[in-house]
Amino acid sequence: MNSAEQLRAVEDAPNLTQAATTSERALGALSALMLFAMLAAAAAIEIPAGVGCVVLLLALVLVMRWRWFHLRAPSRRPHSKVEEWTSFLVPVSLAIPALGLLWNNPVELAGALVAAAVPTAVFTGYLALRWRR
Repeated sequence: MNSAEQLRAVEDAPNLTQAATTSERALGALSALMLFAMLAAAAAIEIPAGVGCVVLLLALVLVMRWRWFHLRAPSRRPHSKVEEWTSFLVPVSLAIPALGLLWNNPVELAGALVAAAVPTAVFTGYLALRWRR
């Protein structure tokens, strides 16, 4: 390759610094709010274990869908090590509210809010890390 071809190749290369759009950020905030509300409400009321499984499955689908979106989004930078670990901790942190949901063990409202806040905070941290540039 001569230098002119190399310059054309560099100019045609994708730009990996595309920022998150306003609608993506709004959907992310709405997703975090929805995750918190869904987990807190399900943990505070007495629901059957089957419904608890459905709530946890929906929460898992929500957080994994965001990860898949960020992995496949065009013109986005690859995940850093911190983002990889944070994206791994989001589904793991769902185990905190799962303790009450799977064994039909409702907790007081304060405990339900704390149990829902942990995975929501980790999820929000993941989104913030992805949107920092």
